[in-house]
Amino acid sequence: MTKQFTIGFCVGLLIFIALNLLAAHLASDCGLLAVFGHDICADDIARAGWPLRFYEDGGFAYRHIFNPTALLTDLGLGVLLAYGLGRLFLRNKKTPPG
Repeated sequence: MTKQFTIGFCVGLLIFIALNLLAAHLASDCGLLAVFGHDICADDIARAGWPLRFYEDGGFAYRHIFNPTALLTDLGLGVLLAYGLGRLFLRNKKTPPG
């Protein structure tokens, strides 16, 4: 495994994590704090997961949904994204002159 692949893989993981945090913030009623349970809203709904929503909790008519299959699928897609970006970084490696 080369340094370029490792850098690309880590960048891919960071992008996937950032997209998941952004999606959780935008999909939850009171933002990202609702997902972590530190919000001040009374009857908000916390949602998490991108591209598949695997967690939903709260609301006026309380419900709790956790889908482990969707979570594993999301994690698999994140690893595939990171692997693809690592391969892309490896392919675009510049060779040193000489």
